[in-house]
Amino acid sequence: MFKKRTQTQEEFVMMSMEDMVPQAHLLRKVEKTIDLNFINELTQSLYSQDKGRHCIEPVVLFKIVLLQSLYGLKSMRATIKQCETDAAFRWFLGIPFGQSVPHYSTFSQNYRRRFAETDVFETIFETIIHQAIKHQLISGRDLFTDSTHIKANANKRKLKEEITTYVKERKHALEAEINQVREELGKEGFDFEDHLESKTTKVSTVDPDSGYYHRDDKEKGFMYLDHRTVDGLNNLIVDVHITPGNVHDSRPYLGRLHAIMNRYGFKVKQVGLDSGYYSWEIMEACEALGIFSVIGYRRVNKSKDHKKFVYREAEDVIVCPIGCVLPLQNIDRLGYKQYFDRQQCQGCPLLQQCASNGKYRVIRRHVKAEVVDRSHERRLSDCGKVLYARRKTTVERSFADSKQNHGYRYAIHRGLRKVQHYAWLSCASQNMKKIANLLCERDQHLSVHHFQSIFNFIPRFFGTFFYFKRKMHLI
Repeated sequence: MFKKRTQTQEEFVMMSMEDMVPQAHLLRKVEKTIDLNFINELTQSLYSQDKGRHCIEPVVLFKIVLLQSLYGLKSMRATIKQCETDAAFRWFLGIPFGQSVPHYSTFSQNYRRRFAETDVFETIFETIIHQAIKHQLISGRDLFTDSTHIKANANKRKLKEEITTYVKERKHALEAEINQVREELGKEGFDFEDHLESKTTKVSTVDPDSGYYHRDDKEKGFMYLDHRTVDGLNNLIVDVHITPGNVHDSRPYLGRLHAIMNRYGFKVKQVGLDSGYYSWEIMEACEALGIFSVIGYRRVNKSKDHKKFVYREAEDVIVCPIGCVLPLQNIDRLGYKQYFDRQQCQGCPLLQQCASNGKYRVIRRHVKAEVVDRSHERRLSDCGKVLYARRKTTVERSFADSKQNHGYRYAIHRGLRKVQHYAWLSCASQNMKKIANLLCERDQHLSVHHFQSIFNFIPRFFGTFFYFKRKMHLI
C-alpha cells in the first residue's frame, strides 16, 4: 500500500555520540588499538606554556590530517566539511555537535609556524611502527622495496632547461680492485681522478624540487618518487623516502636499508627487489650483510654466441666453443677484464664469423661478474622464485592501496620537504588501518577460540562426573 512519508528532518532524537557510531566502524578499531596521545607530549615544547589563548589540542590537528589520508579526501577543506556532519569523525576527534570544528586553514598555519622545521612527522610514523612491533605485527625478516611516481603539483609545460655540472661519483673500492688486477698483470695502475660531467635537465618553474619523469609506456611530467619498503609479515610500511622523479631507484636503496636496520633493530634475512635495483653494488652489499637478495633480471646487450664461451673461475680464463683457452690479458678503467689470444685465433676456422675485426676475438667480463652470477643463482632457485613472486602481494599491493584508497596519486603540496612530511602521515594512516583490522581480528579469533574451549569443556566435565558417579554406585 502506497504511503507518503512525513517530514522528519525536525524530529528530536535523544542519542549520544557513542550511540551514533557503529561498533564495527573503522575509527572505533583505530581508537581502540592505536595510541595517539603521544602527539601531545611530542609537540608540547613547540607551544607557549604560559602565554596566549588556549590552542587546539595537537592530537586533534594531526587526527584531522590522518582522517584526510585514511579516507582519501582531496583537500583539507573537504575534510573539515565532512567533520562538520559525520558523527564518526566527530567521535574520533572528540568534538561534540555543539562545538565547531577547527577552520580548514588551522593546520596549515600551525605547520608553517611550528611543525615545518621539526621531525614531528617522522616521529609519528616511527612511533606507530614501534606499536606494531610491540604487537608482533612486524618481523623485520623479509623486506620488499620498490618505488612509485607521484604527480607533482606543477604544470609540465611550465619549465626551463638548465645545464648542471657535477662531480661524478667515484667507486674507490672498485678502482682499488682494478689497479690490483693490473698490478698482477704487470701493468701500471690507472690514475683515477675526480672529473666533472654536465647534463641538461628540465626544471619546473612551479615546483623546482620535483624532477622530470620519463619512462617507456608511462606518462611524462614532473613527479616525485616514493621509495617504499614494506615488511613481509603483514605488509606494513616500515620506510618511505621521497626523492625527485628523476632519481634512479637504486641510488637511495642501500642508505635506506641501513637506516631501517639501525632504527628498528631488524635482523633482515631476505629482500625482494625488481630489475630497477639490478646493480652489483646492491648485490655485494647484501651479501656482506648476510642477506639473501633476489633482484629482477635486466637484459643487457650481448652477442648471440657469448653464452658459448665458458668461464673457469679457478683458472680465471675463458674457453671458446672449439676448446681454445683465452687468458686474461688486460682490464680497462670501467673494470672489464679482456680475455684473448691472438695466436690461437689466427688459425681458427670460425674466425670470420666469431671476430668482428677479423683478427682475434676479445671476451669482456666485469671484475664483479661473480657477484652478478651468484645473484642469478639466487633468483633462479626455488626459494628465490617464491620470494620474488611475493612482491606483487606486498609492496605492489601497498602502492595500489595508497593510490586507490588514500589519495596518493597526486602531490597536494609543493616542495620536497613538505611532500615528505605528508607522505609520512599518509603511510602512517595506512599502517593504522591495517594494524587496527589485524588486532581486532586477532581479538575476535581469541574470543571465539576461548568460547569454543569452554563449550568443549562442559561435555567432558559432565561425562567425567557421571562416569565416577556410576563407578561409586557399583561399589
